Amino acid sequence: MQIWTLGTGSGWPSQELNNSCVLVKTENKAFLWDAGEGCSRSLLKAGMTANELDAVLITHLHPDHISGIFMLIQMLYLEGRTKTLKLYLPEREDEFIDMLRFFYTFPQRFAFELQVLPLLTVSEDFPKISVCANDHLLGYKDLIESQNLPNQLSAFSLKLSSPQGDFVYSSDLGTTDSIADFVRDTHTLLVDAGHPELQQIQKLREYGIKRILLTHECRAETRKWLSENPDSPYQEAIQGHKYHI
Repeated sequence: MQIWTLGTGSGWPSQELNNSCVLVKTENKAFLWDAGEGCSRSLLKAGMTANELDAVLITHLHPDHISGIFMLIQMLYLEGRTKTLKLYLPEREDEFIDMLRFFYTFPQRFAFELQVLPLLTVSEDFPKISVCANDHLLGYKDLIESQNLPNQLSAFSLKLSSPQGDFVYSSDLGTTDSIADFVRDTHTLLVDAGHPELQQIQKLREYGIKRILLTHECRAETRKWLSENPDSPYQEAIQGHKYHI
């Protein structure tokens, strides 16, 4: 398994970092997990061909995790993709095609079929991928209820299993407690170290994880602690780097 951290930035714009985006490749499949701004350029740099990508999985609908999806679809259309693309969304997938039309991007002009599907069904098509709800969006609950909005507070973490070891991408989350059982005995965890407090990051040591990659721009206190513990299983994820399991 190859794990390319194509975007390790946070929701705050950066001169150096792309927004959240991870390319995961197995022997015969290629998945894009989140599609933050800069994902199309990063895929070109990675040498991806138009038909190589099998599916795109979006963990939640914050802009830094989905803002690049429209340019990605346009790029695949312009490059002449012919292979069906499965796009898994965490909620409100029926509204996505309307958004494409809003941007004058009409699926009937594509040479490929775009299937927009609920993220919770991804294991039906790709049994080695599993999904776990996390607590990232729960702070919006009162606002959404008071305004009677259709938002569903859906935010997920993802796992790809393999005989060599499992890879988990936490995406954004409030606490690592919310995915504790999901990450136990994982080979590699790419975890949001920008939102959770240092204590929550430190608790990951208890779960038997071999390698813990910190992304989404670490908190200053987490980065300081990391520098003081260089021999731990933790390391800050490097944008554009390829990790192997």
